[in-house]
Amino acid sequence: MAGAKEVRGKIASIKNTRKITKALEMVAASKMRKAQDRMRAARPYAEKVRKIIGHLRQVNLDYKHPFTLERPVTSVGIVVISTDRGLCGSLNLNLFKATLVAIREAQSRGAKVYLCVIGSKALQFFRRLSGIEIAASVTHLGDRPRFDRHHQSHAGFLSRDQGRSAAAGA
Repeated sequence: MAGAKEVRGKIASIKNTRKITKALEMVAASKMRKAQDRMRAARPYAEKVRKIIGHLRQVNLDYKHPFTLERPVTSVGIVVISTDRGLCGSLNLNLFKATLVAIREAQSRGAKVYLCVIGSKALQFFRRLSGIEIAASVTHLGDRPRFDRHHQSHAGFLSRDQGRSAAAGA
């Protein structure tokens, strides 16, 4: 049987671990609040962009951009944004399940599926699956990702439907 000194030592160790865990939870909650605030701040911008695109599509009926033409769906691009580390419970699991449902749905309609994965966890998960092409990937973006650092890796993904390579489309 363990002595009283060993028991006290284990209790103290567990209390320290509890304090560290609580501190990590508080940091994670703070980061989540900041991310949600940034998302809320960007929402009016996204709505305005959506309205502008809607108006542009209706302005000149003679000009048809390839992105506004209705055509049969032969390929589908899905952007998956996951975490780089596994410290957020079932977030990645639920995200991957929803993505797999979307992939199966697109494949059942005969479309080729291309993925653009953002985050280490998504890259690790989808690399293991066969029949799904990862057209672009970015990992380790940090808390404040910047477009100018990563837009080249997505140029090929965006121009894939137009039959251009990343270099030709950029």
